Amino acid sequence: MMRALFLKEWRYLRPFLFLVLMFLLLEAFDKLLRPIEAQAFGDSLASMPVAVAGAQILLGFALGSGLLVREIDDGTLSFLDGLPLTRGAVFGAKVTAAMLVLMLYPLGQILMYALLHLGARESLDAAFHPALLLIFFGLSCLVTLVALTLGMLLGYLRYLSWLVLCLLGIGIALLEDVAPELHAALDTVDLLALRFTGLHWQLPLATIWTQLGAALLFGALALGLFKASGGMLARARQWQRMRRQLLMPTVALMVVAAVAGIAVLARESASENNQAATDEVEGASFTPMASGHATTAHFTFSYPALSAARVKPFIGQADRTFADVAALLQIDPGGPIDVDLSGTTANHAGTAYFDRIRMHVRGTEATAVLAHEITHVFAKRLAGGESGDQLNGMMVFNEGLAQWVEDKLFTDGKPSEEHALAAAIVSKRRMVAPRQLTEHGVLASVADEDLKYPLGAVFVEQFVLRHGPQAPKTLLQTLARADFPRDLGGYELWQTAFQLSGYDLDLVFDDYARHLKRLEARFARQIAALPRPRGSLVKTGAHYGLTLRYDLPLPADAYLMARFRPGMSSGSEQYRTGYFSQAQATGKMQTPVPKGMITRGEVCFQPGVYYAGAAVYEPWSCLPVGSAAP
Repeated sequence: MMRALFLKEWRYLRPFLFLVLMFLLLEAFDKLLRPIEAQAFGDSLASMPVAVAGAQILLGFALGSGLLVREIDDGTLSFLDGLPLTRGAVFGAKVTAAMLVLMLYPLGQILMYALLHLGARESLDAAFHPALLLIFFGLSCLVTLVALTLGMLLGYLRYLSWLVLCLLGIGIALLEDVAPELHAALDTVDLLALRFTGLHWQLPLATIWTQLGAALLFGALALGLFKASGGMLARARQWQRMRRQLLMPTVALMVVAAVAGIAVLARESASENNQAATDEVEGASFTPMASGHATTAHFTFSYPALSAARVKPFIGQADRTFADVAALLQIDPGGPIDVDLSGTTANHAGTAYFDRIRMHVRGTEATAVLAHEITHVFAKRLAGGESGDQLNGMMVFNEGLAQWVEDKLFTDGKPSEEHALAAAIVSKRRMVAPRQLTEHGVLASVADEDLKYPLGAVFVEQFVLRHGPQAPKTLLQTLARADFPRDLGGYELWQTAFQLSGYDLDLVFDDYARHLKRLEARFARQIAALPRPRGSLVKTGAHYGLTLRYDLPLPADAYLMARFRPGMSSGSEQYRTGYFSQAQATGKMQTPVPKGMITRGEVCFQPGVYYAGAAVYEPWSCLPVGSAAP
C-alpha cells in the first residue's frame, strides 16, 4: 500500500522533478561554456549558497503549498481515508517524497562542482574538502525542510499563502536594524552564508536551532490541520458568510502591509545608496573650507590654506613624480590630474577616482603615496576610463602594479623589507593560494585584504621579469579593447586578459610561487619565531573585549593587534584596529571591542602581529557575543 502511495506522490511531483532537472541542465550547460580551469570548487563555492538557498526556498514553498490541500480540493481525501493507512502515514509519505525531489538540486550542484574540480584543481588546491560539502548539503536540507513545511502550513490559506510568505519575508528584513540577533535567527537564507576561519565553516548554531524548531513547529501544525481536515471543513462552512465578509478587508490590509513594508525597505536601501553616493562624491571633490590652490604642468592642487608651508615642497616634486611613473610604465600619461590634499577615506593613505586623487601630506612618504595613486589614474585611463570596469575585477593586479611602481621609485627598485616579510609569512603558512589573487572578494573574506599590496607587487614584478617592462601597459590596453568580453570575473577574467595580450598567466603564477619560496628561505628564522594569535571574547559588565592567546613567546620588537569590522561584507574603510596591553596580574592580552563593531549578535575580528614593520593578520573570525566569557 505504501508503494502505491509513493507512486501516486511521484506522479504529482513529476513537474517539480522536471523543473529541478532543467535547472541542473542549464547550470551544466553554463559550466560547459566556460573554461574548466576557471571552475575549481574553491573558486565557485562563494556563489553557490545564494543560488541554492533561493531555489530551495521558492521550490520548497511552491511544492509544499499544494501538497496537502490538493487532496481536499480534488476530493481524494475521503478515498485516502478508505485505505488501511493513517493520515500520519500519508503525511510522512508526502514529506519524504517531496524532500527526495527537492534535494536533487543541491546534490546535483555539489556533484557538478566536484566533477569540475577534478579537471580544474591544481597542486595548491587539490583537496575536495568533503566535510565542507557535507555541511553544505546538511544545511541545504534544513533550508528545504523549513520552506516545505511552511508551504504545507500556509497552503491552507490557498491563494493567500504567497502573500503571507511575502509579509513574513518583509517582517524578517525589517528586523535587521531593530533586532539583529532575532533577524539572524529567523533568516533562513543566513543558514548558507559562508563564514570561514581557515578551512573551518563557522556554523550559525543559534540560527540552526531556531530554524529546526520552526520546521518542526510548521510540520506539527500542518499535520494537525491535515488530520482534522474533514471535520474542520464542515465547521468552516457554517461560517462561510462571515468568512466572505472578512476576506476582502483582510486581503486589503495584507496588501497594504506588504506595500508599506516594501516601501520602508526601498527607502532604507535608497538612503544607504544616497549615503554611499554622497561619500563617493565627497571623495572626488575638494573639501569646502578656506583653501589654497596651485597649478603645475601636470596637476591642479587644492589644500587647506593653513598647511601651505607644509605642502609646497611636496607640490614642487609632483611633476617629476608624474614623469617618473609615466617613464616606468612606458606610457603617454595624458592630461592633468586634480589632487585634493585635505585628506582621504579612513584606513587609506590615498584614494584615486578616475582623474582625481585625495590624500594626506604627512612626512616624506607623501611623494610615494602620490606615485601610487598616479599609477591608479594611469591604469584606469589605459583600461578604458569611466567606461571600462574590467580593471575593478583585477583588484590585486591593480594595487600590485601601484605598489610595484612605488617600490621601484622609492625603495631602490626592490620590494620593501616589510612587504617581503609579509609575503614570506603568508606563503609559509599557506594562507593565500596563488589563484586566490584573482578573487579579491575571497582574499578579503578569508585572509587580509591588504595582502593585495605585497602579494600583488610580487606578482607584477614576476610578470615584468618574464614579459618585459611594457607588459603592464599592454595588458591594460587589452582591457580597453572593444572586443574584450565584459561579463567575466575572477580567474576567467585574468586568463582572458593575459591570453589576448599574448601572455601566459599560469607561467607568471609559477614564477610568483617560486619567488615566494625564496622569500620563505630568506626569512625562515623570523617566521619560525613569530607566534600565531587566536582570539576569544570576554564580557565585563555591558562591555565586550577581545583576549588573545598565542603559541610562541612574543618577540621583544613585536606587539599584538586586532582588526574589527561590523560585518563579513564590510569594506576596509569600516575597519577599526585595536592594540593590546598586557595585564601583569593575569598575563592576558586584551583590548576592548570598538563601538559599532557588534552586528547580528556577532563580533568579527582578525588577530595579528606587528613585527619588523610588517602587520600580519590571521584569517577573519566571527564569534557570537553569547560565547563571551565573564
